[in-house]
Amino acid sequence: MLLTGGTGLVGQYLLKDFLASNTLLAVLVRPSKKLEARERIEATMQRWEKKLDHHLPRPVILVGNINESMLGLSDHDQCWVANHCDTILHNAAVLKFAGADKTQEPWRTNLGGTENVLEFAAASSIAHLHYVSTAYVCGIRDTVVMESELNIEQSFRNDYESSKFHAEQLVAAADHFETKTIYRPAVIVGDSQTGFTSTYHGMFLYLRLLSTLIPLQQKDENGIYQTPIKLPMTGEEPRNLVPVDWVSSVICHLVKTKSAHGRTFHLVPDECSTTRMFIDACCEYFHSGGVEYMGEGERVGESGFAKMFFQNARIYQDYETSDPHFDKTNLTKFAGHLECPVINSKTIKRFIKFGESDKWGRRRQDVPVVESWFDDQFQRMSALLERLFHENTIDPVKPNSIVEIGVNVIGPGGGQWTLTGFRGGEFHCLPGLVNNQIPTLTIDSSRLQVLLEEFEQLTLQPADGKWDQFAEKFGAAMTFGN
Repeated sequence: MLLTGGTGLVGQYLLKDFLASNTLLAVLVRPSKKLEARERIEATMQRWEKKLDHHLPRPVILVGNINESMLGLSDHDQCWVANHCDTILHNAAVLKFAGADKTQEPWRTNLGGTENVLEFAAASSIAHLHYVSTAYVCGIRDTVVMESELNIEQSFRNDYESSKFHAEQLVAAADHFETKTIYRPAVIVGDSQTGFTSTYHGMFLYLRLLSTLIPLQQKDENGIYQTPIKLPMTGEEPRNLVPVDWVSSVICHLVKTKSAHGRTFHLVPDECSTTRMFIDACCEYFHSGGVEYMGEGERVGESGFAKMFFQNARIYQDYETSDPHFDKTNLTKFAGHLECPVINSKTIKRFIKFGESDKWGRRRQDVPVVESWFDDQFQRMSALLERLFHENTIDPVKPNSIVEIGVNVIGPGGGQWTLTGFRGGEFHCLPGLVNNQIPTLTIDSSRLQVLLEEFEQLTLQPADGKWDQFAEKFGAAMTFGN
């Protein structure tokens, strides 16, 4: 499966969930200003390994960009995708509300990028499309939004909603796939268990704003920050908030459930949060007070705090007093057992704590620590495997027969490859485990590095009996199976 948007918030979770379930995955990624493409993915993988306390497989890294024709892939990589990928999960998007024109964001990525993905998928004969849209393609609605609906001539709050709507129309019109499955998440927030986020849009903008403004206000005799503000709402407005960890697990489950393919799913909560709950949680955390709920009305900044808050939060004001009710018939049928965690006061405080520890996105970016990139060491690995096959250590094959073996190096600097060649001859390497049926060696990257060094010493200084000892050690360090 080819994944786009693997470095975004949802994409980082999709990487972990699919790789942890042994999905054969390729990811389209572009370099950043500071990191190569492979380093960006490696940084994410090492963060997950630290949290999970065990090593994970690595995806095939394809350097490209959805905003370019044929996704900016080299001829070699285009050929590889055409030969080895039958599924694409298009997750890349830009959450920007206003674009000067359709050559700018969010149109450039959300609409133009999706058009490029669809054209590339057609040229590559990819059979199955999974597309991450948004629940807010519904636009401004006061009736129940059905999963089966798309175009009812609705109007939109902003260019983000409109660009995603038009992109979903392109997906609906694409007739070269065997199946097309669409996921429409509501407002995606941080991790329900850890508070983690890598983006500070939406709800996190409010949290960051409050964390900045409240400490600047005066305290009363009880040590409570005075934050007088009159809100044009009742406080009971429902909020469709869904944690990123749940969104990823649901998508992963549905991608792996063939009977679910070809449908549209609203990824929305079982129980909506409320504006009052959110504000009360923030007041408790920051020890502040002075909020009044005025019902309908204008946003009037009668205090310095209120003026600053309204000015800095105006980008989301169209969402503050209304949120649609979404049908989730398909979601309940195919993923109803995956209960959506409720976003409550405890969760909101967890988000604030994470934001503070992350300096609200300003914490120094993690740089992956890699002792050895094994995609730079095909020659060393091939020499080792050629010797193992020649000695009939791994698999007794007939002379001159073709040998095809998968190599799955988990952990830092690892990856997945398929080595093909004649017994006793030179091996050729292809990225990825290109055949689920071939024998595959799985080994930890740190252990493989040690064994490669031992093998080279053994080659330089051969000694009777040493090879058999080494081969036995190698066999004990790996798992071997289909």
